[in-house]
Order: sequence, then structure tokens, then C-alpha cells
Amino acid sequence: MIKRYFSFYRFWPLLLLLLFSSGWYLIDKFYDQQVINQQERYLANKGELFLEIANQKIETLESFIQLKSLEDNERLTVLDEKGNILFDSFDPNLSGQRSDRPEVQAILKNNTIGRALRMSPTLNKKLLYIALPIKKEQQMIGILRLAEPLEDFWPAAKTMKQGIFYVYLLLCSLFSLLLYQVLRQKNRPLEIILPVLNKMIADPEHTETIIANSPQWENLYQSINQLSEQMSQNYRNYRATEKQFYYLLEELTIGVFLINAQHELVFANQTLKNQFDLKTKVKLPTPFEELFHDAMFIQMIYQLSHTQPFLQQKLITGSTNLRLDLSLRYFPETQQILGVSYDFTRIHQLEQMQKDFVANVSHELKTPVTSLIGFTETLLDGAKEEPEILTQFLQIMQKDAYRLEKLIQEILLLSKGEGVTFPEEEVLLIDFFQQLITRYESVIQEKELQVELKGEPTLTLSTKLDLFYPIFKNLFENALNYSLAKGSVTICFEEHPSSYLFVVQDTGIGISKEEQSRVFERFYRADKARSRLVGGSGIGLAIVKDYVARLEGTITLESYLGVGSRFEVQLPKTLKDHS
Repeated sequence: MIKRYFSFYRFWPLLLLLLFSSGWYLIDKFYDQQVINQQERYLANKGELFLEIANQKIETLESFIQLKSLEDNERLTVLDEKGNILFDSFDPNLSGQRSDRPEVQAILKNNTIGRALRMSPTLNKKLLYIALPIKKEQQMIGILRLAEPLEDFWPAAKTMKQGIFYVYLLLCSLFSLLLYQVLRQKNRPLEIILPVLNKMIADPEHTETIIANSPQWENLYQSINQLSEQMSQNYRNYRATEKQFYYLLEELTIGVFLINAQHELVFANQTLKNQFDLKTKVKLPTPFEELFHDAMFIQMIYQLSHTQPFLQQKLITGSTNLRLDLSLRYFPETQQILGVSYDFTRIHQLEQMQKDFVANVSHELKTPVTSLIGFTETLLDGAKEEPEILTQFLQIMQKDAYRLEKLIQEILLLSKGEGVTFPEEEVLLIDFFQQLITRYESVIQEKELQVELKGEPTLTLSTKLDLFYPIFKNLFENALNYSLAKGSVTICFEEHPSSYLFVVQDTGIGISKEEQSRVFERFYRADKARSRLVGGSGIGLAIVKDYVARLEGTITLESYLGVGSRFEVQLPKTLKDHS
């Protein structure tokens, strides 16, 4: 609207000039026509006077030429009824046929008068011709033609037309000035306000002020000033709120993004970029197909419509392998799509860990509890009457109870994490491993395994037994459980200058290369089918890794499928003060 106004206001003089030019063109044509008509009437009246005086006699008309009845440069020509020249005032000897002349043709067609404005081939001038019929007893006996050069009357008419033009130009100029003053007075507020409005639109943060001394428009100018100030303040508040809003979106732990009607990504917070592995500095807007490559995500975008404005679905990202709960909302008014993605990967892992933890606890507690229940029922069934059997069973039950206690402590320690202190004890390694082997004698005999213990008999180690025991208890138990019948298990220990090296090796089923990097994860089981048969739950090696780290040691694994596994544990000779 503002542009249209300025365009009209800038070119209205051209419109006036066009209007005045058109008006003068019409006046000029009208004036010329009136001059010609006036001269035609003059010649026609003069010719009629000649015919009346001559009493329609051709001979009398010829005498008018001799009596010099014509004005200078006027020409009189008499023709017979067929258009042949009888005599001419310009050239008495002129003869010939003139029936092809327009003014003569008009008379020959029984018109009362003939007119023509044309060049005369005889005089080589532009003449105004008037032709009248000569009649006798209502019969045409000849034609009277009068002619006058245009140059005789046109200069005077042209001078008069110039005067008219000057008067017309003066009136048009006065009218233009008057119109300009009226428009200027009427549009004075617009001339002042519109530039201010343009600046307000271009830079709404800056306050514009109109300073003009005009009592007539003072209230309007004050209103514009107040509007500018209020608009500026509102825009600054809006910008501040927008910055706070975008800062909030960037700090959210859920992903937020916006896609416009052209399916271009116009906003994405940092969380969403991390979830979909987008570049940190993505140039927006960008078509979302160029940034997102998950087929399910793209399919959800194209499924949204007026009839289906909301979608919620769980998906796993291809690039980051995250589990996302994705909600999409379509807004028909703007045809935009607002998306919110919640990363529940950790929650899923915790839920899975909780399930595995329950299964692990059940498995670990099952063996000693089953043993206690079995020996108790046997004693109640009558075995208690035999002192030797009673003593043997009670000793086994005591060991299982201790084992159950130890197992509960391990689970508690694993759940508590670091921050718990343990006392250091001197451990004779040969006795420690012999006792460990004895605890699993029944399993060894059942599977007919060969267990070999290698190490210096007098070698001792100062360590935290509460952490040291679960390490090798789990390693040895896994070696037994995953060894094939009639296989072998070897335990080696040796002293190095600054550390102790322990090796537990078996000839069991082995672990694949792909799974070796994950066997130390909590609740991860390499061979799930085999683990169910042997009662494994995945907590053993997690405890081993955790406790080796607490003893400031390292553990490595070397394993081949169908050949067996070799675990090497290296522990320092001296521990730091903290546990």
C-alpha cells in the first residue's frame, strides 16, 4: 500500500501532463476545423452572392473576373455540367477536365455544395475549394468553383491559436499548482508518517519520533510516536523472550525440531542433533531428507496430514543406535511439523539390567539354597540318626551358608559401587587355590575334569581378600562350567618384579571375537543357550572386572571358539592408600 501511494504521488504530474496534452490536442483539432469551416462558409456565401447577382448566367460570371470582383489570390473557375473548364480567373487559357476533383464530384452527385482542402497542381499551393451548382430552370448548366490559398487566412488563425494555447497553458499551470497544493495539504501527514512507518517496519527495535509543528495533525503525530515507542518496547520484550525460549530449548534433555511447509528443517536443538548425529553447525533451513536418513522417521513425516495430525512411535536410530520415543504434531494453519524426541536408551538398559539382575540373583542364590534345603530334608528323613552323616551334612551346610553369605555380600558390594573399604590380609596362594578347587570337587568329578595348579608353594600375597576371592571364584567357576567333559582347567600364579600374574585357562567352548569385548559387561552372556544349561547369568565376569579394577590390576582375555579361554589377571604388589 505504501509503495502504491508513493508511486502515484511521484507520477501524478505525468498523468496531468498526459491529460493536458490530450486536451490541447482536441482543442487544436477543433480550432483548425472551425477555421476551415468558417472560411468555407465565407467562400460559399461569396459564391452564392455571385450566382445571385449573375442570375445564374455563365456569361455574367465571366465579367466578374474582368471587373476584378475577387480578392487577391482568390480564384474563380467556371465549369460546364460535365466538369470541363469554361474559364478560370488565374489562367484565362486554362482548359481541361476537372470532374475527378473531390469538390466537383460532390456537385456532379447532386450535392448542394462541394468542399476540398488539397494541393493545386496548377498553382502548386494548398487551396481551400468550394463548388456550387449553376442552375437554370432547376437544371444544372454549370459549376462555379471558388478557391483560396491556405496561406491567406491560416497565419492569422495560427496566431490566434497561439494566443489560445498560452491562455490554456496558463490555466493548466494554475490548475496544476492548485491541485498540487490541495494534494500536498491533504497528503502532508502521509508524507511525514509513511517514511517513519517504513523505518519502524525495517528496524522495529529502534524508536522513531515525528517532530513537526502542525496543530491540525498534532494528535495524529503524537499517536504515531506513542505507537513507535510501544512497538519498540514490545519488540525488545519479544526478542528477549525469544532468546530465553531458544536457550531453554537448547538446554532441554529432549530433542526438539521444527519442519516448515516445504519440508525444510528450520530449527533443531543440540539434543536432537546429538540424537541423530547431525553436524553441530547445520545451515538451516535445509530439506530434512538431506539430514535424516532413518526410513521410519521419514515415513512418519510423510504420514502426517490434516486427517492424521499426530503420530507417536518408538524407533532406533541407525547412526547413533539410540532408542527414541518420537512425537510429531502437524499444524494445518501453518503446515508446519513440530517434533519432540525423548531418548529412553538408558531407561531401556536399566530395565534390562534390572531383569538380568533379578535373574542373576535367582541363579546365584539357587545353588546354595537348594543345597541347604536338600541336606535339611535328608537329615529330617532320618539321616540325623547317624552321627557321621550328620556331622558331614552339617559341615557341608555350613559351607553353603557361608557361600550364600559371601554371595549376598558380593551382590551388595556390586550394587553399592566404590566407597567401601576392605581390610588387607596375607594370603598363601597355594592354600587359597587348593581350598577353592576343593569347593568344586563334586563338579570336577562329575565332568571328569583335570585341574592343574601351578605356582610357588610359599608365595604369599597381601591383598583385600573380600575382593580377591570373588575374582578367582568366578573365573574358576566359569572355567568349570564352560569346559567340556574330560577337559582340563589350569590355574597358574607367579611373581614378577612389581606385580603378580594369575592365569585361569580352560579347554572349554571358547568365546567368539565379536563377543570378547562385551563379556565383562554386567549381565551379558556370550552363549545364552549354553549359559542356561550351566546356570550362568552374566554377573560373574562383571564382578571380576570391577574387583580387579578396585585392586588396581588389569585383566585380559584370549579365547577361541572350540579351543578354550585364557584369563590373565595382573595385580600390583602394593596397593594405594585408598580402596
